[in-house]
Parts: sequence; C-alpha cells; structure tokens
Amino acid sequence: MLSLKKINKKLALLVTSTVLLVGMSAYYITYHSFLGGNGSVVPQEAEVVKQEGTIKITANTNLVQRIIHLKCNDEEILRTKPTEKLVGLTIYQLQKVYQDWTFDKFDSDEVDMTLRVDNYCSEHADNMFIGIKDGSVAVFYGKPGPRAILKEVTNISTSKFMTQDIEELRQGIVVQSKEELLRTLEGMQAR
Repeated sequence: MLSLKKINKKLALLVTSTVLLVGMSAYYITYHSFLGGNGSVVPQEAEVVKQEGTIKITANTNLVQRIIHLKCNDEEILRTKPTEKLVGLTIYQLQKVYQDWTFDKFDSDEVDMTLRVDNYCSEHADNMFIGIKDGSVAVFYGKPGPRAILKEVTNISTSKFMTQDIEELRQGIVVQSKEELLRTLEGMQAR
C-alpha cells in the first residue's frame, strides 16, 4: 500500500499541473479572442501615428535653416522649400546630407535645423571701419553702429587729432579693402 505522504504529493502535483494547464489555456483563449485572430494589438480602424523613421520630406515641407555665426553671435534664418533631391528623405537620410547640422524639428510640414559656424556673418566679414576705442584709433568689423565688433586697438592716440578728425572717427570711417585700411592708418600715425 502506498503511504499517505506519497499519495498527497502525487495529488498535489496533479492538482498543480491541472490548474497551470487550465490557466494557460484560459490565457491563450482570452488573448486570441482579444486580438481577433489577426495578431495585431491595435484595432484595424485606429490611425497609427507615423514613427520618426517613416516621416518624409514632401515638396510642401518648409525648410528653416538657422545659421549661428559664433564670432559675432549673429543669426541668419533662411526659409525655403526642398529641392527635388530632398523630397522623400527621412530624418536619417537628411542627417547624412546635412552632417554638421542639428535638427530641432522634423515633420512633413516643417524641418528646423541649426548650424553653428566659427566665423563672422557676411555683414561683419565683408565690412570694416576705423573708429575710436578708449582714446585710441581702433579697427572694427561690420558697419559703424552698436553692432560693430572690435578687431584691434592700435597704438595711435587721438589726443593730438583735430576736433574734426575725432568727430569723423566717432562716426566711423568705412574702408573698402585692407590696403585702404593700412594707408589710412599710416596717414593717421604720421599726424
């Protein structure tokens, strides 16, 4: 005869196995009926939002390119439509075309991207003038006014200049080339 302990162990094992089998069957039936047999958790009538990698540039996408010039801290903003070569690209493909750019926004309506460059904007790079800084003749990038950037202070003191010359320097003497800049500075140094 079997001992009572052995019978209880076999019975406990049988009951546990049965409960586990019934539970797994119930889970499968419930899960399968919830999915409707198509294997998709999303109902068929629901609209799924496009994932990041599937959004593409269209011919109507607005491209906003922001260029920040680090030496003068000026910002240029260019708003354009994409060329034919860009239409149809995803963000990953566009990042390969614009490798040094940071993408701030990317969707089919608008792409915002920023490029930081270690130079002057065209206004500051293409224009220079001579003015006054701390009682000395100085050279500035840009056009005369509050946005000018100091390039260098010379050792030419304005203390011996005539009032008219000082006023002209305060207004800013625009020079068109480095040669004109050097000639003008040499003339001031000779005074």
